[in-house]
Amino acid sequence: MAFEWASWLENNHIIVHAADLQLNPPQSYLFVQDFLIILCALLYCFCYVFYTLRTKRDRFLAGPVDLLFGNLAYELYYPFVMARGKLELVGCLVWLLLDVRFVYTAIKYTCPPGTRIKVTLRCALSTLALTAVYYVLGLYFPDDGEQVTAYWTGWLLELGIGWCEVLYLWKHAHTKGQSLEIWVVRFCGVLSAMAVFFWRYLNVPQNWAYVVSWPSIILVGLNVVPELMYPFLYRRAERKMREAAVQKEKTY
Repeated sequence: MAFEWASWLENNHIIVHAADLQLNPPQSYLFVQDFLIILCALLYCFCYVFYTLRTKRDRFLAGPVDLLFGNLAYELYYPFVMARGKLELVGCLVWLLLDVRFVYTAIKYTCPPGTRIKVTLRCALSTLALTAVYYVLGLYFPDDGEQVTAYWTGWLLELGIGWCEVLYLWKHAHTKGQSLEIWVVRFCGVLSAMAVFFWRYLNVPQNWAYVVSWPSIILVGLNVVPELMYPFLYRRAERKMREAAVQKEKTY
């Protein structure tokens, strides 16, 4: 059959909101949205891989381990309410498995042996509790695929990560658990997530008005600020490390 794969692509798009579908959107709108969503997912997958490698190598987590549990719950819950088909679900579960691997690495290589069981139990209980919170939020703010609550909670989780990273660079004056590669993919992931929703708003403003509401603009802005600060603080931390190494050599 001619154009069979092209026809399949036209009928299989990623996380299309029901309100958008009712307006019979053009394929160009849907394909751009698909591209941005896939790009965002891939960037965060690389982010988890780089975090895992750096955390294992340095045996240092650049932030509180409890901060990871919210992301774990997010990726455990939302794939099952957002995914429209098996292919989407498999993609989301790959993302979840990378996060699980990162959390496992963080607990194994950065927590003292005597605390690992306690931290693991805290991780399991916190993840289940936060999953329940996401479920309740979906009941209070119903939406197709719970995309409204996923939007706000996603930015709140990213907010904690971004600010913890720059605060750790400033406080500890070293780059353990961090790298410029992590920053590049994380910041590009933030920008691509912004692009997904701005693209939706530009084309269907009546369905995505909350994207340009003042709370949303402030929240997104607060997420961008630490990312812009990061490379400067990273270079500062590198300079402090070199100065400390020189001072150590002089001492000996």
